[in-house]
Amino acid sequence: MNEKLSQSFRTAGFTEREVNSLMTYIAKMRAEEKTFQKEFSDNWGTAFVASECLYAVISQAVELCEKYVDDLSGDEKDEKINTYTALSTLQKRASQEYLEILTLIKNGFSDGAFARWRSMHELSVISSFILKYGETVAEQFIAASDSQDRYDWAMASGAFRENKRHVTFGDILKLTDMNDEVWKDNYTVANQTVHASPQGTFGRLGSPDGQSRSGYGIAAPAIQSANTLALVSSMLVSVLPDEKAVEKMSLSAKMLEELIEIYYSTHEKLFGEEE
Repeated sequence: MNEKLSQSFRTAGFTEREVNSLMTYIAKMRAEEKTFQKEFSDNWGTAFVASECLYAVISQAVELCEKYVDDLSGDEKDEKINTYTALSTLQKRASQEYLEILTLIKNGFSDGAFARWRSMHELSVISSFILKYGETVAEQFIAASDSQDRYDWAMASGAFRENKRHVTFGDILKLTDMNDEVWKDNYTVANQTVHASPQGTFGRLGSPDGQSRSGYGIAAPAIQSANTLALVSSMLVSVLPDEKAVEKMSLSAKMLEELIEIYYSTHEKLFGEEE
């Protein structure tokens, strides 16, 4: 152990025996983690590669889109530049969260991954709303980044009564194509996972036997995050469409189908039940 850390323990009142016991426990934790990750990678390695491949193809599509837009003249992109800027920034945030989720599922933390997907889903809802209502709303969304305004920027859509005090996320959701039962069911579970609800506490997604990490339940956040990344990225590419970027996104849609099948079949193989 680092001498400075050892001295800190002694200063805190730990005996030498207690410190040694603590180090033994930590060594055991690391050994168990190493064993878990080896077995986990053997079981889920192909699925993880599928997740990474999808991310790579979508990233390539977005890069093609960005190059195309950069090469456009001001007149060619001015009419949609705010919409493009807003959706581009939302897509970048969704991409980051996708990688965070992938890190969590690779380590067997399905509850944390599904909780993180909740934010990705909200990004897709906001993207859908901005794409639907266009430049004025996108401009207000961007301007609100320097304020405490969470959702009132959406008033610029003209879809709400003028005397409405505040716009909520739920108000925005109802006006998008994301307000269907499938998304709502998953979002409800994600909310339970995030908050200190009895459902999220007693019915943890990935810990049916009480263990801290497990392969059980990781297919759900893996599939949902892949769906959402593809959706947000498709919305971005549609604003100022480039033929090559659209073609690449079409390829990612086929990869998404394969990814879903791999995660479902792996879960069924390991646990003898459908996810």
